[in-house]
Amino acid sequence: MRYRPIFRLPVLALLLAGCGTDLTETVRDSGNSGSGGDAVACRFSIDNDEAPETRTAYGPLRNGGYPIYWRNGDRVEIICPQTTPQRAAVTVSVSGPTESEADLSDTGMAWGDSERYDFYAFYPAGAVRANSGSIVLTAVPSVQTCNNGECNMQLAYMAACSEGVERGAEVPFAFRPLMTTVTVSVGFSEAAEVQKLVLSSDDPVAGAFTYDIAADRCTTDPGKTSRVLAVHLTTGTTPYIRLDAGSKIVVTAFMLPQDIRGLTLTAVTTEGKTYAYTTPATLRAGHRYTFTLGDMPSQAQRTGTDLSDWMASLPDNAYLSQVSIPGSHDACTMYGSHYEYTSGKPGERYHFKWLQNIVFGYINTTKMIKAQELSIEEQLAAGVRMFDLRPSASGSSVQDLPIQHGIAQLGDPSRGGYTPGGTDRQELLPFMLSQVLDRFVRFLEAHPGETVLVHMKYENTSGTGKTGWDRSVVSLIRTHCEGRIADFHPRMTLADARGKILFVIREDYKSSNDGQYLGAYLNWTHDKVVFDTTLSGNDVGQAPIRVNDLYNIKNGASDGKTKYAAIEECIDYTYNTTDVTRWCMNYVSCYDTAHCSVSGVNIFGAVGDYDYCANLYNHYTADRLNRSDFRGNVGIVLMDFAGASHATMTYGQTWSEMEVYGDDLVRAVVGNNNKWPIRCNE
Repeated sequence: MRYRPIFRLPVLALLLAGCGTDLTETVRDSGNSGSGGDAVACRFSIDNDEAPETRTAYGPLRNGGYPIYWRNGDRVEIICPQTTPQRAAVTVSVSGPTESEADLSDTGMAWGDSERYDFYAFYPAGAVRANSGSIVLTAVPSVQTCNNGECNMQLAYMAACSEGVERGAEVPFAFRPLMTTVTVSVGFSEAAEVQKLVLSSDDPVAGAFTYDIAADRCTTDPGKTSRVLAVHLTTGTTPYIRLDAGSKIVVTAFMLPQDIRGLTLTAVTTEGKTYAYTTPATLRAGHRYTFTLGDMPSQAQRTGTDLSDWMASLPDNAYLSQVSIPGSHDACTMYGSHYEYTSGKPGERYHFKWLQNIVFGYINTTKMIKAQELSIEEQLAAGVRMFDLRPSASGSSVQDLPIQHGIAQLGDPSRGGYTPGGTDRQELLPFMLSQVLDRFVRFLEAHPGETVLVHMKYENTSGTGKTGWDRSVVSLIRTHCEGRIADFHPRMTLADARGKILFVIREDYKSSNDGQYLGAYLNWTHDKVVFDTTLSGNDVGQAPIRVNDLYNIKNGASDGKTKYAAIEECIDYTYNTTDVTRWCMNYVSCYDTAHCSVSGVNIFGAVGDYDYCANLYNHYTADRLNRSDFRGNVGIVLMDFAGASHATMTYGQTWSEMEVYGDDLVRAVVGNNNKWPIRCNE
């Protein structure tokens, strides 16, 4: 015999402005009894006063409640510890305008010998990862996608419980919605391309949780939840929604089934602008709310015009290896070692020069030393989050370390010591590691949702001072970054690094630090090639990492490999991988010895114009990432002239201002995080 339990779906939903009421359910008595081995069959039906849609969707608001309708192909997980098997997935097929049927006998689920049975149901079936009796393990994604304004109703989780059912009797399920649900309506008085909407709170809003269907209780896992939920907006294959002035966006987001105290809505545009509004209201679990702003630009309580806080709008539980991060190669090479005023130059930046005292006197090597245009603070505001530093040391004592590029000293005008417009040649005070670390700490104090990655190598062509370098780096990090040092783990998340600095150091210095690393040790095994190696922390195992270090090329290639191919090797390594322990550092930066303004000089570490290569490879990589069909991780992308559109360079007594596309590439790398569902620990 088959016995058909009747499933009705009462939905409770509240608006911010008012209360809702339960929609009633009706249970019919089949009048039959069953015996062990008989099939358990189910029939789902929904009755509404108005003709419903035959799909899983919210129906129209009526009496404060939103009915939910099924569509073909929806699957419900049925759990019963006393039947065989104990779990079965029901596929819904629509049989009429107001009902759908599914037969559990197709799954092999049958009554056992017990007199009474406990049944639990969860929608959708695919969301159940594991269960123990009435307790299911599941997750609501921290990244959700809304395509053409349609939300994913597979995230409208529901559950039902029917305990103590007599063998062969009906199973009177009454589904209840679980998720705290928000329908966002945001208008724009000006034209905009909106890439995502972000919902954030001091309470977790997304991630993994266990739900006890019998007790109606949600328990979250702090290590697998996020206080940030990102809703990516797409229009077909286009990774944003283009709005005309006066248009609006309406999307629905699903959050954890628990009360959420206060909620911030942030709109992020393709230009990196952000508009944020916070409500102090408490949202109750299992209720539906609306969040309406008629004109986001004018009603926003906070507006951001740069990329100082782009990481704050990413989920806490996003694996850091899966975040696309723009980086700065030789990050402190924006100012020369000397200031030398020459009339006819259009701005102050042109008067900072690298002057090397060669056999025949001073020669201006700016074109082959300068790799950045923006200051550290400007790079941070532009969105750069990894900084490549090359401190130098001599001797074995603990000391502050100057930062160099090869043998070239790097000047730091912010320290003073020179007179702008002065006619004499003036030597600048050097960049010092302690002061750069202080700048990172100040930035993180002002932007606690961000993280900074610092890559360091020992820069000393004489080969002396390595012991002093190790001891000094440890001392400077501990002194200037106390409480801000992120511990490395192959599967570390953004939550592990927010407000902190992750040091990635390619020198094995742990003997100078009681056998411990400060962050990650990068085992640098090769030079001037693309190679695979490892990152190591303290007793956490190793993570694989690919490095594109093809920086010395001639006519676009080295040993038969083009720079373009090297860039693509790193993209291929990380783009579609499901291995969240896999990291990547893709140096787009390089110099080409066939294009050197200081021709014939071959004794320096760099013998090519950085702006020439940046014009090619920054542009290429930005265009690659900006393609609408590019939807995946690119790892850490280190570049010259990060965040800058043009590079101001001098060589001899002439000057140039070449387009270098550093601003485009930084925006492309950051924006890439809003184009695909970043893998999260959930």
